[in-house]
Amino acid sequence: MNKSFSSKKNHRFVSRLAKLSVLSALSAVLSMLEGMLPELPVPGARFGLANLAVMTAIDIDGLAGGICVSVVKAGFGLITRGPTAGFMSLCGSLLSTFVMWLVYKYDNNIFGYVGVGVLGAAAHNAGQLCAAFVLMGSAVWYYVPFLLLVSTVSGSLTGVINSILLPAVRGTQHHSS
Repeated sequence: MNKSFSSKKNHRFVSRLAKLSVLSALSAVLSMLEGMLPELPVPGARFGLANLAVMTAIDIDGLAGGICVSVVKAGFGLITRGPTAGFMSLCGSLLSTFVMWLVYKYDNNIFGYVGVGVLGAAAHNAGQLCAAFVLMGSAVWYYVPFLLLVSTVSGSLTGVINSILLPAVRGTQHHSS
């Protein structure tokens, strides 16, 4: 009986590790693909497609899963775009992950996926602005209105995509358990 419990526990751990590994790889691939897209009118702004993997990790594994994918995503930014981008990505990703987790946990369907996406994107930009403030000073604050606009558009996009993808992921997850 003890061996059976241990086997089930190991299976759950390996299954969780595999899901988070796939989502972490997906976040890196989406980040790379996003870098190939035409630039947005606001310098440095991105669509936030890699946040799809973070939102999925939060949905299926909670805060710990979201943080895991966020840290890997920031590490990818560090490796591919350098220490400043890695630091800014980490600050934005961690704040965004925490905000999205809070909304998922306490939302009761008030905001929906689009609301989670917009709040996550706004938090991501806020975290990055705080990092930029540390690195460059107060001149970065003029950027806030532009980033709020980008957050609304990009967060809505990721929210709509997640409203399509997450039910399918949950269905797959449910059948494989």
